[in-house]
Amino acid sequence: MSRSYYDIIVIGGGVAGGEAAIRLSRRNLKTLLISKDPVVYSRMTLSYALIRDVKDIKEYTIYTENDLRREGVEFINDEVVYVDKDRRIIETRKGLKIEYDKTVIATGSSPRKLNVEGADLKNIFSFTSFEDVININNVLPKVSKALVVGAGMIGLLAAGALSSRGVKVVLIDILDRPGMTVFERPLADLMLKRLEMHGIRFVGGTSVEKILGKERVEKVVLENGETIETDIIISAIGVSPNIPKGLEKLANGPGGSILTDDKFRTSDENIYAIGDCASTIDYITKKYVYRPLGILASYSAKMLSEAIFENKRYEGFLVYQVEETLKTIFIRLGINSFEARGLGLSLGRAKIIMKAPGAGQIENIILYEKDSGRIVGWQSMGLYLASYKSKIFEDLIREKKTIYDLEKRFRGIEYIN
Repeated sequence: MSRSYYDIIVIGGGVAGGEAAIRLSRRNLKTLLISKDPVVYSRMTLSYALIRDVKDIKEYTIYTENDLRREGVEFINDEVVYVDKDRRIIETRKGLKIEYDKTVIATGSSPRKLNVEGADLKNIFSFTSFEDVININNVLPKVSKALVVGAGMIGLLAAGALSSRGVKVVLIDILDRPGMTVFERPLADLMLKRLEMHGIRFVGGTSVEKILGKERVEKVVLENGETIETDIIISAIGVSPNIPKGLEKLANGPGGSILTDDKFRTSDENIYAIGDCASTIDYITKKYVYRPLGILASYSAKMLSEAIFENKRYEGFLVYQVEETLKTIFIRLGINSFEARGLGLSLGRAKIIMKAPGAGQIENIILYEKDSGRIVGWQSMGLYLASYKSKIFEDLIREKKTIYDLEKRFRGIEYIN
């Protein structure tokens, strides 16, 4: 029996996979998208769905199957279980075997699981998919207390959303301040104050030792000896790239990701990778990095078609991250101190307080290389207009300006540890 054949098969129906499939189809290629999810939706909206007690994915859908077909993309709601890269055949859980000329891996990432006693009890959730949101919303009417483990961006978004629903939240992290994998310490201190204002207790410098309960979680014992009563746990301790079986040898990038070049190619000339399963190139250092951010997945998807068919290379991505939680907006450009260690950079930091029309004072943190003074990052946080002046700092980074150039443009720069 003859197998189906496609010019391009995209594996994974997140934002990266859906957008890439549509743009590739517009090149008059026979294109197939295979996804475990029945629709393409944005995971960047999950906190809003939790805040609003949403139980139907419809209003958060970007592309339905009909939308994809109108764009010339064939769609199969199935899971890829094996990729035979030598024979260029994909096998699915439903038993399909499909041949391809080229394939795009956009399988995203999966949340890391708590590896402690009691981690198999009920009412322990992740917060990385719409299914997670539905599961949390289904139990939330009976929940008064929640423990969020991990105070990175996902944990902060989850804590803020739960607090808005009237749940008493405790947020814990191995680091001594919330958001230290994303923010610089001065902004982490501001976020700590925002947590306290919203009644969220933060416990830093510790982690979960064990989870207690009969069928469902009831208590959590921390490594600092404290015991916390809770009705649910949200685990937000990071993600790992999803690597399809058969492609393990391609996963030699940072964090176990699929290593890709400046045209999104893997070491196999017929396989490309984008999104949370793949590495990218940092704009400033030109080094390979693993950054599971929705905005970078979207950028990659939009650029992939040009890379394949117009031989366009990208210079690397400059991180542009905007988040909102606890009625506070945070924006980040470029490298932060947490990333700098892995990139071999020694950074200095400076602070500028700016006044924005109608928004009062906004705190800005500038990161620069200690040796050269080159500006490599900028962060801001505020109730409104956190992005005020963002274009100025983006230009400063791209034009390789230094902190000394900045001194000529702005008064009141304060150098901080």
